[in-house]
Amino acid sequence: MNEFIVTVNNKKKLVKILEENKVDIDGKVIQTSLQKISNNLISFLFGNKVYEIAINKNENEKTRFLIDGWYIDSVARTKIEETAFELQRNIEKQKHHSEIKAPMPGLILKIKKKVGEKVEIGEPVLILEAMKMENEIHSPATGIVKTINFKEGDSVEKNSIIMVIE
Repeated sequence: MNEFIVTVNNKKKLVKILEENKVDIDGKVIQTSLQKISNNLISFLFGNKVYEIAINKNENEKTRFLIDGWYIDSVARTKIEETAFELQRNIEKQKHHSEIKAPMPGLILKIKKKVGEKVEIGEPVLILEAMKMENEIHSPATGIVKTINFKEGDSVEKNSIIMVIE
């Protein structure tokens, strides 16, 4: 028996191929049959309905189906592949952060956010005075302020990491 995690329009389903013409989708057993019409076109019996499906395989994992005038994007992975994908995605989420660095040496006049506050991309987060001019520094990402390494009144060197957003 082959088992797959199939993601269709961002919804995951457990699909087990029980026999040649039977599948189990999240505990529901359904009769199926495939007939190849051409390289990219199949006739698919699913339960008691017949669908003509055009298939477009992308260069990545996704496959796009055209069914009754609707495009459906899907990804099919084995359980092991899905587990590995989720682990990798969680690692990427944990690593993702944006640093706000001083673009020039200067003095921090005002910090507009506190640790734990939400910040939107492009939102002003601090004012840095350099060469007697006030420079408003904007967030490069949307996220939560994780660390602030300086306080108001501190001098910073160019490229000093002032704030981290995750």
